[in-house]
Amino acid sequence: MPFPITQPELVDVTLQFALQLRDGYADSDQLLGAVTAASGSVTGEQKDSSGTFLFYDLQGGAQNINVSSDPETPYYLPTQVGVNVPMPSALWPAFPDITIATPTLPLGDPGQTAAYKTQRLAATLFPTTAYPFPLGATLIRGTVLHNNLPLSATTVQQTGGTDPAYMTGADGQFVLYLSNPPVLPLPVAITAQHAGLVNGNANITVLRGLTVSVTINM
Repeated sequence: MPFPITQPELVDVTLQFALQLRDGYADSDQLLGAVTAASGSVTGEQKDSSGTFLFYDLQGGAQNINVSSDPETPYYLPTQVGVNVPMPSALWPAFPDITIATPTLPLGDPGQTAAYKTQRLAATLFPTTAYPFPLGATLIRGTVLHNNLPLSATTVQQTGGTDPAYMTGADGQFVLYLSNPPVLPLPVAITAQHAGLVNGNANITVLRGLTVSVTINM
């Protein structure tokens, strides 16, 4: 008696859009922990442990893709990436769009086009206080207080520096990293800004490979 043969169902799936995120501390396209990228009810499919998230059924037009870390591995600050779908390139419809970059320069080169650097920055994830920084990282950790209570929604940044700022959460804590730390002790000023309050300032001394702690009262 012959057995019935079931033909496999084939589905033709076409890539619509790819979001390429980067780890801002490690300057790498490999992300730590579990990360989700979603626009409304549509969640991107992460490619291995890389920062590439593939989308197949986004609506056309302007989209806001919300990126967040899993609560079990809260290593990156949440962010929102604004994109337009479809992307100009049908060959590899990705954000950041490499077609607007200078092809003769590395993508991370400071001399890249302003348009590409803006997109690359928007797709960069920055570490939270829980990020597993490696030994030897040069860090400034601290807490922002107001009336002796932790102050959220405060932007903390090295005064006059180019390293990323940090937006405090409910615990008021922050962490700043120095990408080009000094070999010798160096005085550094940091500024905390919160709507409706006078800026808070602190002066500390940093040294390569060490972590400095500070409390800023506003």
